[in-house]
Formats: sequence, C-alpha cells, structure tokens
Amino acid sequence: MRYFASEIAMIEPADAVLADIEKRYLACPDCPPEPDLDKTRGWRDLPERIERCPSCGRAALDAVMLDALHVLHEFGLRDERDTLRSVGSPLVAVGYPLAYPPRLGREELIIQGQNISQKAAQAMVERISEIRGIILSQGVPGMHKAGEKPQENLLLAGSDLRADVCQSLFGELVIYKHQSKIHIEFSRQNAPKMRIIEQLMLKRRACRVVDGLCGPGTLGLMCALAGAREVVLNDAWLPAVQDVLLNLKANQELLGIEEIEYPEESSEPVGAAPVLAGRASGAIDIEVYHGDLARLFQRAEPADLCLIDHFPGMDTGEMREACRCCKEVVVL
Repeated sequence: MRYFASEIAMIEPADAVLADIEKRYLACPDCPPEPDLDKTRGWRDLPERIERCPSCGRAALDAVMLDALHVLHEFGLRDERDTLRSVGSPLVAVGYPLAYPPRLGREELIIQGQNISQKAAQAMVERISEIRGIILSQGVPGMHKAGEKPQENLLLAGSDLRADVCQSLFGELVIYKHQSKIHIEFSRQNAPKMRIIEQLMLKRRACRVVDGLCGPGTLGLMCALAGAREVVLNDAWLPAVQDVLLNLKANQELLGIEEIEYPEESSEPVGAAPVLAGRASGAIDIEVYHGDLARLFQRAEPADLCLIDHFPGMDTGEMREACRCCKEVVVL
C-alpha cells in the first residue's frame, strides 16, 4: 500500500515507545527550573525568550509556546494583549498521563489553534525545532452524520502524526493518528470507554469482535490485546482506516501479529461497499474494512460482540439494525 509505505518510517514501534515512556519528557539534572509563565499576561509583558537546557538541549513547554507567540505577533496575527493560551492547544508527540510539565526535544510538539496563516505556521516549524506541525482548527474532525461531508482540520505546516498511550487492565497500546483528521482524545488512566471494554472482555475473552466505527482502532485493538479470537475493524472515513493500518504495524509485537497484508486499496474519502484494506494474522486474526457500517456484513462475518462508538448526537438506529446479526451490540 503506497500510503503505508510512505508513513511507516515516521512511527516508533509501540514496545519501544512504552519502554521509554516514563522518562520521555523528564527534565535532566541540569535543566533550569520550570519557567511557569503567567498565562494571563499579554505578549508585551512576557520575556523575549526562554533558553533551552545547556546540557540536554530540551525546552520547557512554556518556552516553545512563547516562541510560537512571538512568531504569530511578528506576522500580525496576535497583538500585545494576547497571551500564551492564544497560541492554541499543545499536543505532545506521544500523549500519556503526565504528572509534570513536559520537557521537549526535537519535533515533539504539535500545535492546534485558530487564526494562524500558512506562512506563520511554516515559520514556526522552520525556526522552532521542538515543533513538529501546526494545525488550523476548524472544528471536530471526523464523520458526524451519515451522508454529510466529513469534517477535518487543516495541516498548515510540518506533520500532524502523533500518538497516545492507551491503558487498560490488559496492558497498553500506542495508537497513532493524523491529528488534523482524527478528533483529539487526551490520554487518561480512567477513560470511561476503556472501562466498558474491560468489563465486556473480562466476560468473553476468546470471542469475535467487530468495532464498527473504529476510528484509528483504539477499542478494537484493545479487544485484541484482551484476548479476542478475531477482530474486525471498520470505518467509513478513509484517514481513520489508514491510521488503523499504521497501528497494526506499530503494535505488531504487542499483539503477536506475524503477517500483515493489504488485499485491496481504496481512494474514496468516504467508503460505501466494504473494501478489505488490511488483514493481520498470528496470535489473532484481524480484518480492516473501509466502508459503510450498514453494508459491512455483506462481506464480514457476524460477531459475538459488536461495538458502535459514535459521535454524540448521532442516530444509531440504522447502525443497530445493520448489526443485529451479531450476538450482542454495545453502543458506547
């Protein structure tokens, strides 16, 4: 698959990420104290610059956001009253619950914000080494309603590929996503949906699971880690399916996957008839489809458990009807 081949070099295997996660954003012994800038102060009352650590070269998050604010001011996009918060939302390259402010190395931060031009974004990526990419926020990305055009944010410069560490009783996975096309879910230890998955899988380990609106694959792949016999992941939004394929590769060792195939390729942004985009085998069998959930079971076999993780406000009646061939349907 051309897409997969071009992206695979950008991801770290999940086992390597998890082995280093506790110290990934730690300050070194020589790092200066946290600058702890006042987030209510305007640009004119803030320092010109906060230096990086002379030993490890890493930067406090406030230092990176301050540099970004200065660039936005230079391009006339922020005035003297604008604060650090006006820059946008900082997203670390690998998200997991942090008890301390992160210290950042090269290309370890993505910023998602508003009122940012492409020229300013390009300047930030070129001048501020810690910034990986800049995203212009235009709403919550993804398919909110069937038949409507999907929402996506705009990658202005750099790369928007980042990951989250997802935790459960069964272990951890690293889920990569192109953040301009997939909605943000901040990593936390007590994620409600993960608690539901734990309860479901504790009752039925060696079962067949369908994750009908899978996004980047978080819930379905966690079922695989929990001991599901077979997992089917499906989404109508092509960027989500492409991220699932990255996550099969990233978590290959953790899931006991021996071989990954890409039988069919789809280029349509929104899928209709199901296309078998990926298939993994080994300790577990996994199929990845790009298509409308209402038509998934024209090709995929029914499951013991079918998960429907939908956007708030979506009508799930048609989805439930499409999945009634499965033994149990759970709407999250």
